[in-house]
Amino acid sequence: MIGKKKRRLTWYLPWDGAYVERRLEKMARKGWQLESAGNPFWTYRRAEPANLHYAMTYFPAASVFDSGPTGEQMTYADYCAAAGWELVSNYGPLQIFVNDRPDPVPIETDEKEKLAAIHGAMKKMLLLPYGALAAVWLVNLLLRLNPRSYYSILSTFSSNQQLLLLLAIALLVLLSLGMVGDYLVWYLRSRRAVERGGTCLPSHTRPRLIFQGTILAVAMAALLVPFAYAFGGRGLLFALAILGCVLLLLAGVYGLLRLLKSMDGSRSFNRVVYVVGAVVLSILYTAVVVKGITTLLPKSESPAPPEVYTVETEWGGIRTYDIYRDDIPLTLEDLGYTVTEADHCSYQRGEQASPLVRWVQYSQSVHGEDSDLPELVYDTADIPWAWLRELCWGRLARYFDFAETDPGPWGADRAIMDEGATGYRRYLLLYGERIVFLFLEEVPTAEQRTVIAAALRS
Repeated sequence: MIGKKKRRLTWYLPWDGAYVERRLEKMARKGWQLESAGNPFWTYRRAEPANLHYAMTYFPAASVFDSGPTGEQMTYADYCAAAGWELVSNYGPLQIFVNDRPDPVPIETDEKEKLAAIHGAMKKMLLLPYGALAAVWLVNLLLRLNPRSYYSILSTFSSNQQLLLLLAIALLVLLSLGMVGDYLVWYLRSRRAVERGGTCLPSHTRPRLIFQGTILAVAMAALLVPFAYAFGGRGLLFALAILGCVLLLLAGVYGLLRLLKSMDGSRSFNRVVYVVGAVVLSILYTAVVVKGITTLLPKSESPAPPEVYTVETEWGGIRTYDIYRDDIPLTLEDLGYTVTEADHCSYQRGEQASPLVRWVQYSQSVHGEDSDLPELVYDTADIPWAWLRELCWGRLARYFDFAETDPGPWGADRAIMDEGATGYRRYLLLYGERIVFLFLEEVPTAEQRTVIAAALRS
């Protein structure tokens, strides 16, 4: 009946039973008594306001894949019932009892056994899943910071969207490792306290939940904010749709587990079917999201070229070249080459900038069928942060067969060169805060080096 039950998202530190007990007792005084505890929603039913006492304990031998309480759990529950503690709900190792007596005897009176039960349960409920999550996010972060192509390092650090994505992943790593580390610190300190005859230490859950919520909020903002300015605002709606799909995926996985448990299957059967089902649902989710991205999001389009050069091939086909007239700081003309309309040169400039890196790509392409002009390709990366500039230089220097060369003729601070097998050269030059990548098909003369340095050093 409407108004007789409600479900709430329950967020708590799993090793802080006292925090959960206080919340449940507060809910009971308001007329809402716990009916079942799940993950992550707990169900409450309407009842007369009452002063009830709750106890959250752990039974490490139990599993979330059990269809119901095991025989050992039921025996444990019978012992508790003799002291007035009735089992309300269990979810895996988690057990919650209620007692309506004014001053009930605590279920757990031995702090050493209590701590051992908590730690046994946390191995399953926290250390394993959060450790795995931390490993997955950390590998993802390292892969993104370890460029697999020459341009990866510059394209990553010069993109606000990529930087926000890195921030989100780093925060998720911090959150996962923080949960593991926070628990282990609590456990080790509590173990020392118990060995000295004391009790398990309090966890101060509220400030930790605020911290976790803040980390999650910032991570979500870092993921969604870039979409707010993409594709005329449609990107944000699409991102929210993807988030909705994630929630549907989680709901589907959770629903599958509930269905399996309702069928009274064995723990091993439930585990196998659940893992297979979760994998299948994840694959379907990925397929739907990828299809949505390719179908619904508008395709990015390059600026229309002012001119199109068309050539008929010897096989009777048509070859088309886009001719751009962008303003670039260094041209073949500046290097002393004679350029005519018959060369059909295209001058292109592309820029990408963030607070960390301003990366500009330039090229002068030659499309004339009978032209003997070389190609001219160069990039500049302005990096004001010394540590990041050194990192980018080191990563860029890994690519190609770069070797140290005299920076003097270039007027540069540092210079390395890759001499290709057919005589072309690749140069990596450092001018203060600027890294310059230069590709030349012909060995430059001293005069050309002077012109290049003057055009690209600032």
